[in-house]
Amino acid sequence: MLPALFGAEIGRLLEYLQHQSANPYSRENTLVVTGETAEGLVVGALVGSRVEDTRRSNLRTAALLLRWYGPRVFSHFPRLARAGFALRDLEQADYYLSHIAVLPEHRGRGAGRELLLAGEARARQQGARRCVLDVEEHNEGALSFYARLGYRRSSILTIDLGRGGVFTFQRLAKCF
Repeated sequence: MLPALFGAEIGRLLEYLQHQSANPYSRENTLVVTGETAEGLVVGALVGSRVEDTRRSNLRTAALLLRWYGPRVFSHFPRLARAGFALRDLEQADYYLSHIAVLPEHRGRGAGRELLLAGEARARQQGARRCVLDVEEHNEGALSFYARLGYRRSSILTIDLGRGGVFTFQRLAKCF
């Protein structure tokens, strides 16, 4: 969904946000797992934070996007507002895992499990009562993976980004 929100420069934008503090994509909210790859060492990453922290940082994130895009950021706001509805039914103390990715050639080797368990440990350290994540509705491989680790479907979430497309996710949760 991020390319639909931000376009082709999403990779560079995420790199920029990672180096800025107090936003959902900053280093303090990102975990990585390393291994040997042709591109370097990172084989997977997880981005997550407590919902109350994410909501609190929305204004800072908007300012960072304004700095990155300049005035053209305002053309993104309608889609960003629609995407923001993803957090509407979450509780303040939930830990929202917004992104989990492992390079395809490293899947099935434990990197995803390592990331998820580290994310859950961080969530517990921060006082979260549950971890919540969204998976594209028909991503059977990911749904099976999360089910094996104790995640259960709590709802279906549809986000309509207008011309950016309609995205349907299964919301999964794991209580501690």
